[in-house]
Amino acid sequence: MKSKFAPEIQAQIYAMVAWNGKTMEEAENLAQETIDKFSNDNSKAFEEIDKSVWATSSIVSALQGIEKHIDELKGDKKYDAIMEILVEIHNKWVEENTKKYDRGNPEKSKKQIFQHLPTELIGVEEVAKDLMFLAPFLDFEVGQMQPNAYGCFEPSQEIKNAYNRAVKKFLDEHKIYTEYDLKESLPQIIDEYKPLHNNHELSQARIDYMKSSIDTLTNSIMEKQNIKLIADGNEKE
Repeated sequence: MKSKFAPEIQAQIYAMVAWNGKTMEEAENLAQETIDKFSNDNSKAFEEIDKSVWATSSIVSALQGIEKHIDELKGDKKYDAIMEILVEIHNKWVEENTKKYDRGNPEKSKKQIFQHLPTELIGVEEVAKDLMFLAPFLDFEVGQMQPNAYGCFEPSQEIKNAYNRAVKKFLDEHKIYTEYDLKESLPQIIDEYKPLHNNHELSQARIDYMKSSIDTLTNSIMEKQNIKLIADGNEKE
């Protein structure tokens, strides 16, 4: 169903539900109150809401991705095109969040550092966090936002299938078929993942931290992925 909100505002509403602990109803009410406050000026309302959700960069990446892949989004490979856009959104986030490799809480950092790996390794639940910024701008369904506070964006089966295809391709390219292969490949994957190498003053510290956490990264990936997918390289049905 088409939202009454502009796509960029709808994406912010999803972010409020996913990150700020609001129900969908609360987020929509806050969005409407903000729009009313600025006399239906969506641009000013967007700026005000974004002070709490910090979604601008991901939304801009989504729009740039749509423009880049506009033809593919109209064809039979549209879900694979969506995956390419999601990779671009994720890569931009990684590049801009170097400082978040260490969040001041060592245990939390260890659990979340896997988010700085390539899209194909972070699991479809993490990918869905980027999908919620793209979904409002598309003219076909790719999933639904759960209405409860801290809800997640649940991808459609077509998106999940496209993600599994991307994962299989990545694993085949890196000759990853077992957990041991994954662990052995991670240092090279980190070295080759360009968003990590952004010349930020903390980028090398983040890379060193990740390389010192290979066991933790391996475990995180295995938890986020279907173990059979990594064990035998087969696409999950």
